[in-house]
Amino acid sequence: MSGKTEGKEQALAPGLATEAESDNVKPEVAEKPDGAAKRGIKVWLVPFIVVNLQRLWGLTWKRIDIGRDSFNEIHKSGKAWIYGIWHTNVLFSPYLNRGMKANVMISDSKDGEMITKVVRKFGNFAIRGSTSKGGMRALKNCVVALKKGQPAAITPDGPRGPAFKVQSGIIMAAMMSGKPIIPFHYEGVRQWIAEKAWDKHRVPKPFTRVVVSYGEPIYIPGKLTEQEFEDQKQRVQKAMEENIERCQAHIRALKDK
Repeated sequence: MSGKTEGKEQALAPGLATEAESDNVKPEVAEKPDGAAKRGIKVWLVPFIVVNLQRLWGLTWKRIDIGRDSFNEIHKSGKAWIYGIWHTNVLFSPYLNRGMKANVMISDSKDGEMITKVVRKFGNFAIRGSTSKGGMRALKNCVVALKKGQPAAITPDGPRGPAFKVQSGIIMAAMMSGKPIIPFHYEGVRQWIAEKAWDKHRVPKPFTRVVVSYGEPIYIPGKLTEQEFEDQKQRVQKAMEENIERCQAHIRALKDK
C-alpha cells in the first residue's frame, strides 16, 4: 500500500492489534489448581455441547442458498477467499461452512479457546489474535494462509462493534493477499433476534428454512492511497449491506407464499 496508508498497519482486523499493544497488557493472575481444573472441564464440555446441539439443530433446517454461483467458481478452482461475516452471524457460521478448512480469526481471550474448539470440530481452523495481543502476528498469519490457497473468515464489525460497520482489517487482509472478499449472511424464516445484544444476533429456530446469501467477490487493489483505502471500505460496506438486504428480501418472499 502506498501513500499515507502505511500508517494503517495499526488499523487491523476485528479482534486484532499490534504486537506493541500487547506490552501494555496487565499480566494475568495464575489460576489456582482447582480453578484450572474446572476451567479445563468447561473448555472441553461447552464446545462438546455446542457442536452436537448445532448438528442436531441443523438437521431440522431446510437450507436455501442464494447468490452462490460466483462463490462456487472460486471454490471449485481451488483458490482462496475471505468470508466477510457480520458478528450477528458468528454462532452458526462454522456449522454452515463445515469442512471448508477456512482460517477463522478468533480472539486470544480465554473464551476464544472454546470457540476455537467449536470451529475445529466443524472442519475449519483458527488463527488467534485479539485487540490486546497478537494482532499483527495474527493478521500476517492470515495473509500467509490466504497466499497458500487457504480461505479465511473475518467479522468486519467484531469483536465489539459498532455493529454492521466495516473496520479496516478485512480490507488490509484482502489488499495484502490479493484474495477476494465474499459477503456471507444467513437468516431464518423463523428466528430469534437478540434485540438487546450489540450485534442483534440471529438464531434460526428449529424446523425452519434458513436462507444463506453470498455476495459477489470483491477484489481490493494492492496499492492504495489513504482516500482510496477509505473508498474501498465504503465499497465493502455497501456490498455487505446489500447482501443482508438480499437475504432478508428472500425471507420476506418465502413468508408471503
